[in-house]
Amino acid sequence: MADDVARRITRLVESHLLELATSPSGWETLFRDPADGRLWELTWPQSTLPGGGPPRLTHVTAEAARLKYGAAADG
Repeated sequence: MADDVARRITRLVESHLLELATSPSGWETLFRDPADGRLWELTWPQSTLPGGGPPRLTHVTAEAARLKYGAAADG
């Protein structure tokens, strides 16, 4: 069952953040906040749980995003 944090993450991902790239596994997605340009990575750190467990949204630096997602991080 989703808690308040998981529901807020879902709202941000669905209606505010811009999707830039997804990892080949599909478990990690890079987003940009159009309001301030910050980069955020959506992950499912407890992927062994049903539905991937609770989501986690983590701020990532541009450098870290480029290393992981390549040129898509500059989108």
